[in-house]
Amino acid sequence: MTRGIQAKRILVVDDEPMIVSLLSTIFREKGWNVTEAGSGSDGIDKLAQNPFDVILTDLVMPGDSGIDLLRAAKEVLPDTEVILMTGFATADTAIEAMRNGAFHYIMKPLKAEEVVHLAEKAYEQRMLGRENRFLKSEIGAAYHVQSLVGDSEPILRLVESLQGFAAVDEPVLLCGERGTGRGFFARFIHFNSRRAADLCVPVHCLGVPTGTLAADLFGRPGNPDDRTSPPRQGKMELANHGTLYLSDIENAGREVLERLERFLLTKTILLLGDTVETPMDIRIVASSAVPARELALRENIPPGLLKAFEHGTVRVPPLREHREDIPLLLHHFLREANRERKKPLRGFTASALSALEAHDWPGNVRELRDLVGAIASKKKQGTMIDATDIPPAILYRRARRPSPGVDP
Repeated sequence: MTRGIQAKRILVVDDEPMIVSLLSTIFREKGWNVTEAGSGSDGIDKLAQNPFDVILTDLVMPGDSGIDLLRAAKEVLPDTEVILMTGFATADTAIEAMRNGAFHYIMKPLKAEEVVHLAEKAYEQRMLGRENRFLKSEIGAAYHVQSLVGDSEPILRLVESLQGFAAVDEPVLLCGERGTGRGFFARFIHFNSRRAADLCVPVHCLGVPTGTLAADLFGRPGNPDDRTSPPRQGKMELANHGTLYLSDIENAGREVLERLERFLLTKTILLLGDTVETPMDIRIVASSAVPARELALRENIPPGLLKAFEHGTVRVPPLREHREDIPLLLHHFLREANRERKKPLRGFTASALSALEAHDWPGNVRELRDLVGAIASKKKQGTMIDATDIPPAILYRRARRPSPGVDP
C-alpha cells in the first residue's frame, strides 16, 4: 500500500499575534502546513474545520485556556499531539498537562530550535499511532502473514506458537538473528491479542545510553532551572493497555533492566510528579539477537527478568533454515517495490531464482528485501530480474557455499 507524502499540519494558538506570526513563519519555512488561531476558543473552532497532526498552544489565554483546547482536541482528534507553551509553569501544571494527554510543554521565551524539535517528535508519535492502525489491518489479513514470512514448516510452527502467546498476557522474548523479522513478529503478537485496539510502542535499546533509555521508558521530571529539560512522558505510560516492544534488550543497561524486572513483578511504575507507584497494564514483548542461553551469562541481565520470560521464549529461525520460502518472499518484495516505484517488473528469471535460493542470506529477510528493492530501482519497466542483475558478492558466496551438513 503506497501512501502519498502529505505536509505536516500544525495549529498554532496564542493570544499574542506576534508569537503566532513568528511561529507560523518558522514552521512554514520547515515545510509545515500552518493554521493560526488567536485564542483558545478560536483554536477549538478550528478543530471542527481541519484535522491537525500537532497543536502548539499557549497555556494561559483569556476565555478558553490551553488545557481547555487540549481536552477538546483529545475529544475531537484523539491522536493529535498537543504541545503547551507557558511562561508560568509549575510542577502541578506539568502534571495536569500530562494527565490530560499533552505531548509536552515548553517554557517561554521560546527558542525556535526547541519548538521545532518538540513538534517533530510529536509528529513522529502521531505517525506511530497511524502506523499501528495500518499494521493492524495488514497483519490481521492471513494472506499478508503468509506472503511476508512464508509457508514453510518452520514458519508455520512459529506462527502457530505466536498465536498461542497472543491469546495470553505473559511476557514474550523473541530470540533471532538480525533481519529475521523479530519486529514484525512482535507486532503480530500485539495485533492478534486483546490489546490490538491500543498502541504497540517500540523502544530500541541498541546503542542508546542507559540514562537516555531510562528517560525514554520511564519519563523524567522537568528541571525548573534548565529550560531545555522539560518533563517527558515515558514510553511505558504511552503503552498503557497496549504492548511495549523492546528491541535488542540485551543491549540495555542493568539499571533499566532492573526497573523492568520490578515492573514485571509489581505491574507498577513511578510516574512523573508522583511519590506512589501507579498500576500499569502493559504487555512486554522483547527481542534479542543472541540466544536465550547466552543472555543468562550476561552480567547486565537480572535473573528475575529472564525468569519472567522463561515460558515465553521463542526462537525466530534464520532464512537459511527455511530456504523454501525464498521464492514467496522474493515475489512479495517485488510486488512491494512495484507499488512504491510505479514501474512494475514482470518477475524473476529461472537463473535469478536459482542463484538467490542458493545464497545463505546472512542478513536474513531484511537483506533479501533490500536487495530486491535495490535491483528493482535500476531496472526498466516491464523487464525481469535476471542472474546478471545480482551483485557478484552473492554469486561468489553461492560458489563457496559449504556442502550440506557442514557448518558455515
